[in-house]
Amino acid sequence: MTIDPSIFKAYDVRGIYPDNITPELAYKIGQAYAEFIKPKGEVVVGNDVRLHSEELKMKVAEGLTDSGVDVVDIGLISTDMYYFAVGNYGFAGGIQSSASHNPPEFHGFKMIREKVIPLTFEDGISQIRDLIVKDEFVKSETKGKIRKLNIDDDYVDYILSWLKLKDIKHFKVVINPNFGYAGVMFRKIVERGKLPIEIIGLNDEPDGTFPKGRPDPFIPDNRIEISELVKSSEADFGIAWDADADRVFFCADGGLFAEPYYLNTVLIKQMLKKYPKEKIIYDPRYTWALIDAIKENGGEPVISKVGHSYIKEKMR
Repeated sequence: MTIDPSIFKAYDVRGIYPDNITPELAYKIGQAYAEFIKPKGEVVVGNDVRLHSEELKMKVAEGLTDSGVDVVDIGLISTDMYYFAVGNYGFAGGIQSSASHNPPEFHGFKMIREKVIPLTFEDGISQIRDLIVKDEFVKSETKGKIRKLNIDDDYVDYILSWLKLKDIKHFKVVINPNFGYAGVMFRKIVERGKLPIEIIGLNDEPDGTFPKGRPDPFIPDNRIEISELVKSSEADFGIAWDADADRVFFCADGGLFAEPYYLNTVLIKQMLKKYPKEKIIYDPRYTWALIDAIKENGGEPVISKVGHSYIKEKMR
């Protein structure tokens, strides 16, 4: 099969639909994943809110089942829900149809093994690419089965288990999920936990066309709207996610946007209070303040290549 090799990135597959991300490719990714990983158990599939993500997800599922792999379809999810599903239920791996914070024409795939171990270009993604190019797949004599699983309540309960509910005071919070699924789940967490949080929604209805542009709060121009609303509504703070909710940013009262670089120093201090003398991993994009915070609070700084897959690999 002829493919565009540039879509196979360091820790995902990402391109433009239908130029180089197609249903045919999605099917082949399912087949190649099955051949390379050889999963011993059910494999999760899920999708973000993008217009073609569900279609691509179902073609991945078809490629898996034609290879004899049983599939669990967890439906519309955020990326953290996808990871939660594979880890919480002990599934044999997963493929998510998502292009994260990219513009609406982009689509793609994130792949993990059992125990939520991510595939990297060096270990998994390049091999899957090569198997697709060879295109020598043979359908299994026994077709895999597909079942559906709604993980919302279990995910919400897991998030609530991290909180000291009695210590949560009344807050007024602006949320901006940038038309992704995080807003839906945030409301479910507040409702199920009966949290004393007043929500002011901004761009909080899922919409895969992303009508206000690239769904990424890392871009400074995308922060203006939430900062102004936090200020005008006199909210206590604001939360902004990218479209698949694997990026999160905070806006303080008065509309001041908190740069993650400095927020991380606060998190480091709190983590080392709970886990003294532990190692803290950072990447070379942000260094001095993090290294100082780690050392000042008795931790050990450990550098990693840029990318969540490499950081998780280093953690293990």
